[in-house]
Formats: sequence, structure tokens, C-alpha cells
Amino acid sequence: MLLENRYYQLVSQEIEDGKGLFRIRLLPECELYRGHFPGNPVCPGICNVELIKECAMLLTGKDLQIRTVTQCRLTALASPTACPELDVNVSALPVAHGFQVKATISDAAKQYVDFKGELICLEA
Repeated sequence: MLLENRYYQLVSQEIEDGKGLFRIRLLPECELYRGHFPGNPVCPGICNVELIKECAMLLTGKDLQIRTVTQCRLTALASPTACPELDVNVSALPVAHGFQVKATISDAAKQYVDFKGELICLEA
């Protein structure tokens, strides 16, 4: 995993029937925030997408790569100071060579990301 324990920590996970709820804690000391608005850090959009991919890998137990993104709405700015813990809701429906993934990143107050795409399994 690229970002786990560098950009975020996994606090908890609940997995059942192709769906997962992952509670993560953003790590404000991550070097990515130094270049992404120092003093007022925000989560880079690409890191949100990678976070979803990593949670999908935990859900499926497979090494995955993004094949297509059909929707990726960044609906609000997440910040390690304003919203240090987030929920990543992921569903993965098996398709040829991978999974159709739907995911959101949110907290109790708002939704930050709405994602739909196809992730393919990497060969061993």
C-alpha cells in the first residue's frame, strides 16, 4: 500500500457481502501536506483516489489497478486538521478481470468524494 501509515492510518474496518466501511485517520505530518497548501493543508484529489483503491484492495483481498474512472466528484475539501477521521465506504462488484467499484469518502458532516470506476486485478 502506497499511502497507508504515511498519509493515513486504518482505524477500523467492517467488511460484508462485497461492501466495506473503512474508518481512517489522516496523518497531518505527512510530507504531501507540506506542498499542498502549507499551514492550511488539504487532501490532494489523487490521494483520495489512491485511498479508495487501497480500501478496495482490502475489501477484495486482491492487488488492484485502476482501469477506468467513470465518475470522480470531489465535492468538498478534506483536511487533516478540519476532519482528521473519515469514513471510506466501498462496494466492489466482480466483473471480467476485476471489480466495478463505487465509493465515497465522508464524515458525519459532509461527503468529500464520490467515485465510480473499474479496477482490474494485477497478475502475480
